[in-house]
Amino acid sequence: MKIEEGKVVFLNFVLTDEKGEILEDTKEVGDFAYIHGMGDFIPKVEEILEGKTKGYETKFTLTPEEGYGDYSEELIYEMAKSDFAEFEDIYEGLDFQAETDEGIIPLTIIEVKEDTVVADGNHPFAGKTITFDLKVADVREATQEELEHGHVHVEGHCH
Repeated sequence: MKIEEGKVVFLNFVLTDEKGEILEDTKEVGDFAYIHGMGDFIPKVEEILEGKTKGYETKFTLTPEEGYGDYSEELIYEMAKSDFAEFEDIYEGLDFQAETDEGIIPLTIIEVKEDTVVADGNHPFAGKTITFDLKVADVREATQEELEHGHVHVEGHCH
């Protein structure tokens, strides 16, 4: 089965930065799965995989513009510590979502000060030149429910 819009694609990959340091390895977390053409994965990677089949292997490098984008200082937010009153614990590295002028975005706390918290809305790999060493582990039809929900359902998945 060929990779095309609406197909569920399962990938094994090792993602490294320009220094060769491993950023992500699916061996540790299991196959990465996405629905091709839904905009949930890096467009350049989807372009490279279009028309390929199970077993296809490749290695390629993406610039920040092709990958996770440039690092933007505009995505650094300083917030009042009191905004985190409902959190049990706040610490550097904590991931959370917040409502901003751009809508709800994922953030990571990068600094906890006395009265404020500094959070970063950049993807952790933003600004990096990245290399994918990947293999297509499987390709299958997406279910109607997956297409409606816009994401892959795996065993044990619930809303």
